Amino acid sequence: MDYRKQGIDRRKLLLVAGSAGVAAAIGRTASAQDAPSGTVRVGVSEDGYRTDERANIGFYPLNTNIFESLVYLTPDYQIEPLLADSWEFVEPDTWRISLREDVSFHDGTPFNAEAVKYTMDRIASNGGGVMGIGEDSTVIVDDYTVEITPTYVNRRMMEQIGHPNNSILPPGLNPAEARIGTGPFREIEYVPADHYTVEANEEYWGDAPGVSEIRFQFYPDPTARLLALQAGDVDLIVDVPRQSANQVEAAGATLLKGPVGAYEAMYINLHGEEPYDLGQDIAVREAVSISIDRQQVIDNAWQGNAEPGTTMIPPAILGESAALVEAPEFDPDRARQLLEEAGWVEGEGGIREKDDRALKLVLINGYGSAADHGSVPELLQAQLKDVGIDIEIVQTPDTATYEQRLALGEGDLWLEAGSQNDGNPSFLPELLFSSPVDGADPESTMYGRAFAPGEEFDAAIDRSLEATETAEVQEAAAEAMNIVINEERVVVPLCGFYRIVGHTDAVTAFDLHSSGVNQRWTSLKANG
Repeated sequence: MDYRKQGIDRRKLLLVAGSAGVAAAIGRTASAQDAPSGTVRVGVSEDGYRTDERANIGFYPLNTNIFESLVYLTPDYQIEPLLADSWEFVEPDTWRISLREDVSFHDGTPFNAEAVKYTMDRIASNGGGVMGIGEDSTVIVDDYTVEITPTYVNRRMMEQIGHPNNSILPPGLNPAEARIGTGPFREIEYVPADHYTVEANEEYWGDAPGVSEIRFQFYPDPTARLLALQAGDVDLIVDVPRQSANQVEAAGATLLKGPVGAYEAMYINLHGEEPYDLGQDIAVREAVSISIDRQQVIDNAWQGNAEPGTTMIPPAILGESAALVEAPEFDPDRARQLLEEAGWVEGEGGIREKDDRALKLVLINGYGSAADHGSVPELLQAQLKDVGIDIEIVQTPDTATYEQRLALGEGDLWLEAGSQNDGNPSFLPELLFSSPVDGADPESTMYGRAFAPGEEFDAAIDRSLEATETAEVQEAAAEAMNIVINEERVVVPLCGFYRIVGHTDAVTAFDLHSSGVNQRWTSLKANG
């Protein structure tokens, strides 16, 4: 069965591990609570909202909690009910979802099956996303029950549907024009590329927010966010630069670290055409993978604010199967031996040569941005030179330029920082490394054209997608990761990143989520 469908948006990097059966409702009910008080100013990264037919203002990548999804991803990668009350898989390929009956949108419009259908139909009109939603997929059973039948048998749909990009909209709403959700906060003002201000929704159906107002200030430059915190212009900043995290505490602020939910890894192009074809040599790929001292990268580039990566998805999402994936062992002597045996002999300046061709690889730095990787490219360059591999670093100015190069296959090594933001353990491996589908759009196949290792990997992914038990899903996903990391040597895991935020004494409480796009701001509390 073919699970690699068209219409996948590369920027939807997801998180969670869930159940394929009926979920128990968590019983979120509004109760008498103290009225929220205080305003918190939060420094966030650049304004990355889309305003086209896939407009996602208010919910991705900055999730202001105006909107909500059907399920919620917990910090430990489980899913629990949110706007959905419970769900079940109905053979052969349908999900029946029961909805909460006590929820309204901010303008008083009732939340019901019609809103879910409108939202799913909107997703279908934009290609169906990773869930495979088609124009006829969503059927209203009654006011508070819907059935969703993806265009292929998708047992991971409920693990995927909680991503903020699947937030439920009231019928007819275009989020490029207005933002009216069911969430704990309402919009006050959105000024593109400057700030986004929200206020507590005092009629929220669930746990009340801890503050009355949040002003999110956009700072594309992470250093500018840090300076804003030090100057007192903001009370809290997200995504503190790891290489300068100590400056937060030096300024008298508090540093918070959450669980690992993000990663840094390098991918090797194994399908490139000359001059980007050297990655086709398995000896070159293996030599690269065992020449990287990950601890040195963490200590020097990130000042210790990371952990050595064993995979490029959070280990927690794999459960006990995480033990099945081990990172390549740092062994530069073995790397030299592999290259010698493959005919790569030492040449001028210590750089290896074969058939009058230097072993020179082009490293593309730019996803999410070049700044996200700090001094890592230069550290990798020095480490690989030590075994005779020459590295040319190309800094791309933005994600779009990075992806243009990838679509053309113009590079050997690709440095990426990303995160897992939905509950499907195989989401990222499938998205990035599955064999391309003939006729699929270029955006959804550019990773596979460069990095897909082939049938064995695809089979493991298919098993993970078809499995009914969570442990089976995790084991198959771990097997797929082991193939790309330790067998085919396509992926070189570098670091597992925990989220880091800094805040002043104005903030008295904040529960940090491992996935930034799934952050619940209701936990934020401040001095009145």
